[in-house]
Amino acid sequence: MNRQHIERSVVWVIVVAFLGLAASDAQAQLYVGNDHTPGVVQQYSLPISASSTPSFSIASNNVVALGLDAKGNLAVGALGGALTFFPAPLSGSSTPSATFNNGAAGNVGQITFTAAGDFFTTSFGNSVNMFTHPFSNATVPSMSITNASISSAGGVAVDAAQNLYISNTGGSGSNTYGNLIVYAPPYTGLPIVTVPAIGANYRKVAISATQLFVASVAGTGRIDVYTLPINGSLPAFSITNGANLPEAVALDAAGNLYVGNLGSSTLNVYGPPFSASSAPAVTLTAGPAPFSLFSIAIGPAQSGILPAVGSANGANGS
Repeated sequence: MNRQHIERSVVWVIVVAFLGLAASDAQAQLYVGNDHTPGVVQQYSLPISASSTPSFSIASNNVVALGLDAKGNLAVGALGGALTFFPAPLSGSSTPSATFNNGAAGNVGQITFTAAGDFFTTSFGNSVNMFTHPFSNATVPSMSITNASISSAGGVAVDAAQNLYISNTGGSGSNTYGNLIVYAPPYTGLPIVTVPAIGANYRKVAISATQLFVASVAGTGRIDVYTLPINGSLPAFSITNGANLPEAVALDAAGNLYVGNLGSSTLNVYGPPFSASSAPAVTLTAGPAPFSLFSIAIGPAQSGILPAVGSANGANGS
């Protein structure tokens, strides 16, 4: 091996080591939406503390729903039913590449992406819409799921097997209840429907390999925790400590639970294992005021700028 090849080998060892460090040091991102005009989507690097501040903010008004795909692309839902798609990498100067409506709906409850890069949305109505990428200003729902069991779909999530979980609220007054509706792909068969959780008013959901978390805004609020697989059962327990009208929930890769409280504009972080006595380990107040916290989402680390390799003087042997 001549000196030139040795030097190239050394360069590649350094580059590979650099890439490995970058991957291991990369931080996932937390996104928080503000339902105001003017509004923003704030980005925080994880982990957060009580004194964390946003890395940057993306201008977006009346934000009520957020969803991120595996590539870091961001979908934003607004009060009124508008959906905007922001391509990665995200920054304070990001602008949407597509803007379209949540079908005929006048609201957006939650957004969740599939492994293929498509996404589902709810609208607090009796249907759930699916949108297929690539997205454009002309995008319309590619599927609309309706069922007699769906009266007011608030939250939506998919698991690793791409099963679809919908949080629903039915009844009224003292007879209000929350339940879950679960479809297996391709989402055309009969769903599993859980027993009504009396007194619950369900919003967004988050799912791990073993548990499903759903926010309820009834009373001062709670987080109902279901054990997977769903078989029609009631919640195993509820988390109430720190709950103040919780609208949004999300999980990070370490299994920590993030809860966005509308009543106090706070973000609570709970560590596993979870139980009815779980209490937040971190509480961060969103701001500046006015800040109406309806939506949070956790996405992958944003790609950094890496040195160019493999050019004419790189590994191509020239």
